[in-house]
Amino acid sequence: MQPAFSAEHPTTSSDYSFDIWETENGLPQNSITSIAQTQDGYLWLGTYNGLVRFDGVRFTVFDTSNTPGLIGRRITSLYEDAQKALWIGHETGDLTKYHNGIFSHIPLGTNWPGGPITGIEADKHGDLWLLSDASWLLCLKDNKGFRCGQGNEPGETLPSFAREKDGTLWVVRGSLFGGLEKREIIICDTTGPNGTNNFQLGCAAHDGGLWLVNNGKLVKRTPDGVIKDSGYAPIDSSVTTMLEARSGELLVGTLKEGIFLILPDGSRKHLSRQNGLSGDWIRSLREDSEGNLWVGTGGGGLDAFRRRKVEMIKAPDEWQGRALLSITPSYDGSLWVGTEGAGLYHLLDGKLTRYDQSAGLPNSFVWSLLEDRQHQLLVGTWGGGLRIREEKGFRTIPGLEDISRPMLALHQDRRGMLWIGTRSGLARYDKGLCTWFTRQEGLAVPDVRAITEDATGAIWFGMSGGGLGKIQDDKITQFHKSDGLANDFVWSLHSEPDGTLWIGTFGSGLCRLKQGKFVTISTREGLPNNVVCHIADDGHGNYWMSSYGGIFRVSREELNKCADGKQKLIHCISYGKADGLSTLECSGGFQPAGCKTPDGRLWFPTSKGLAVLDPEDVKINPRPPPVVIEEVTVDGDLIPLSPVDQHGTQSGLTVAPGKQRFEFRYTGLSFVAPDKVRFKYRLKGLESEWVDANNRRIAYYSYLKPGTYTFEATACNNDGVWNETGASLPLTILPQFWQTWWFTSGGVMAGICAVAGGARYATRRRLRQRMEKLERQRALERERARIAKDIHDDLGASLTRITMLSQSGRTDAEDPHQAAADLDHIYRTARELTKAMDEIVWAVSPQHDTLDSLVSYLGKFAQDFLSVAGIRCRLDVPIELPHWPLTAEVRHNLFLAFKEALNNVLKHAAATEVRVSLTLSNKEFNLFVADNGRGFDPKAPLSASADSRLQDRISSGNGLINMCKRLEEIEGLCEISSTHGEGTRIKFTVRIKK
Repeated sequence: MQPAFSAEHPTTSSDYSFDIWETENGLPQNSITSIAQTQDGYLWLGTYNGLVRFDGVRFTVFDTSNTPGLIGRRITSLYEDAQKALWIGHETGDLTKYHNGIFSHIPLGTNWPGGPITGIEADKHGDLWLLSDASWLLCLKDNKGFRCGQGNEPGETLPSFAREKDGTLWVVRGSLFGGLEKREIIICDTTGPNGTNNFQLGCAAHDGGLWLVNNGKLVKRTPDGVIKDSGYAPIDSSVTTMLEARSGELLVGTLKEGIFLILPDGSRKHLSRQNGLSGDWIRSLREDSEGNLWVGTGGGGLDAFRRRKVEMIKAPDEWQGRALLSITPSYDGSLWVGTEGAGLYHLLDGKLTRYDQSAGLPNSFVWSLLEDRQHQLLVGTWGGGLRIREEKGFRTIPGLEDISRPMLALHQDRRGMLWIGTRSGLARYDKGLCTWFTRQEGLAVPDVRAITEDATGAIWFGMSGGGLGKIQDDKITQFHKSDGLANDFVWSLHSEPDGTLWIGTFGSGLCRLKQGKFVTISTREGLPNNVVCHIADDGHGNYWMSSYGGIFRVSREELNKCADGKQKLIHCISYGKADGLSTLECSGGFQPAGCKTPDGRLWFPTSKGLAVLDPEDVKINPRPPPVVIEEVTVDGDLIPLSPVDQHGTQSGLTVAPGKQRFEFRYTGLSFVAPDKVRFKYRLKGLESEWVDANNRRIAYYSYLKPGTYTFEATACNNDGVWNETGASLPLTILPQFWQTWWFTSGGVMAGICAVAGGARYATRRRLRQRMEKLERQRALERERARIAKDIHDDLGASLTRITMLSQSGRTDAEDPHQAAADLDHIYRTARELTKAMDEIVWAVSPQHDTLDSLVSYLGKFAQDFLSVAGIRCRLDVPIELPHWPLTAEVRHNLFLAFKEALNNVLKHAAATEVRVSLTLSNKEFNLFVADNGRGFDPKAPLSASADSRLQDRISSGNGLINMCKRLEEIEGLCEISSTHGEGTRIKFTVRIKK
């Protein structure tokens, strides 16, 4: 059998996973000169554009624009002392102290010549020391300065601090090795096995003493002062910083070559831009309290790296770029891997071999695998049937030669019978005989994806779209969503000895069948993803599941408690890209989609390679995250908070009355997987139960009543370890003055007085309402009387006239000319009657009780009325009129007065034009009617020679008097002005009652 290729060393992913942050992620600048973790859990970064505080999710920048106490932006060193004060060294040689939330500038006196502060450390007595790049030392306690060397020439080694585990502080520079104690420098003899020393750098060794770079080699100084050659390979680059991690790995940062890791066994690894770092110039190193390693680069930003929990196996041909679908272990410790179009792979003793059609496979699509109890490998393909591996190749199985259905799942039961899942049914193969269970046997959707056997020997199978099936004694029982199954797409099955069946679905999470009852556990109960591709038991009480959201682990006990209703939520530990996975998409819908090898390791095929992890190596993060309440915002205003005490409590916050919106921003300081930190909070005094905030770091409250509250927040890390103490903030909301006790007491007294006067007020109110009702009835009676009068005067007279003319027409029937004249009179009288009726209807209609409706009606009436006589009518009114209300009485009287004015013009003025205009003020409007007729002088006496028309107009005083009376009835005013030969002008003024 000729393989397609054979490779001695399949590659694995890097042992470390990296996270990188740059300016686009919130950093003010990409050169990280120093890193410190303070006791409250925050990570602090020094940059050339400000000081940065980091909680794993958010960067908070402090600089001279927002922090007056900070002396400058260019930070070169950081150190936290035992009193929780953060000391900040500047490039200018200045020193800033941050303590209890306050930044303050620390004067250094004349003994400090300045220059960049490259180191800040405390000795074992707590005295603080500063070190400059010009080799100046300063003990801060008494401002006593030392010079260690004569200055720095180009290429000369810079001085550095080295602090032992017991607190002993050393300064290292060239041949100088001096101890700092009691505010003095004590020079030590450091002659080693190689004679002259040239120390570059040093750091503490966890087992005591120091690690030093000496003459380009790594050496160790023991606690008793002996310098020994470590025997490790020489360091090939200029060393900038060193750190020994708690795991025993020694990190050596360099100027141009990244980081060299020297492992406890003496082996060396190299990290650079080629395999994950953002830059090769290493400015600073730090290990945080959870064991994460932080790297400050010169221009590349901030890096964090940690050992991967998941290893990815990569084939030399990169798996042909195809997804891996199935995997099965072999008796010899090797693995067989099936792919989607790249054939079959065999991994044995670090050697990877691929088989395809040239080795006898029908095609390169290997969807299912099984090594039976006779150690024979069975290969299920897409459309090529089932093959068995032999020395010379892959052959068909007797009785299965004609099967061309895609093989999706393989399982061998305890009796040795082979069960085959296909897209068109389930087959049982035994001693050359194949029995099928398909649609004919009642399977509605016989797309079989998973097969298992329970303790009774029953065969369970899952179908994609067909639900769950069971075969026992050749009898088929089916279960669907209508029976309680999570959904009808079953991708994975796992049976327990007690008969419990765990069912992994596509899209609805995990389902438990126990004692005939289905219970579903999904993302609502805490699963990271609802697609369960494979379920593996690690033998330690945990299930490991692959999904479309990575790999996750969950306690079987927790699953059962949740399914039994004894626990609301489960805690899953999930593994994703940060843990080493190349993709979150694991393969599913094929069996087996995962396996456990005899060494305890778990293997999962994915769309981008083969994932493997050892449950024994996966350590729980035991450190609960410190919780800090960072900010409180009230109605959009940020409220300053007091520092946190040792119990995580802050001084109370008092809020002025009348505030409505409250926002509490909190954080949990865990850097292993900050996105997996979960929170709970509550506001005591308002709620007693905790609110599950998931990974949200802000809480909102609105319209809180005055009183005393306490906001509490807590968090758990990525492994579900909760901070039992959390953080709390007392909150007092002051009441409005009317919510105080004295106002309430006064209100009671006022209430008593109010009751005493209430009866009198009620009596007077009822009397006033009665008077108003009577007034309304009287107004209604007046309106009815007016309408009756109008009907009687206008309609009655017109109808009487029509009656008389009709009678006259009957009498004059023999005289055609006279009869025609009578009919014409009847016609004109009927038209006048129609107009009068229209005026009455308009006057009483409520929908016209507005100023704009009145003006519109008057304008149309004037144009129609004057046009009959050939008199031009000009209207001058505002384009937009206010919607002022007018009563029917006001509109009616004003209309009649307006009509009387136009009638006078028509009868007496001999005018050719009439101008109607309207002006408005705040409380009234003025309606003007002006003509260009002959006019008159109302005060002049009449002579015998006076014009007859003028005499008629002057004698029409009744019309003028009627206009004035109508305006008086509506509390208005009518003013008439006229000059002989210059026309007449009438002004109607009406006051508005808004």
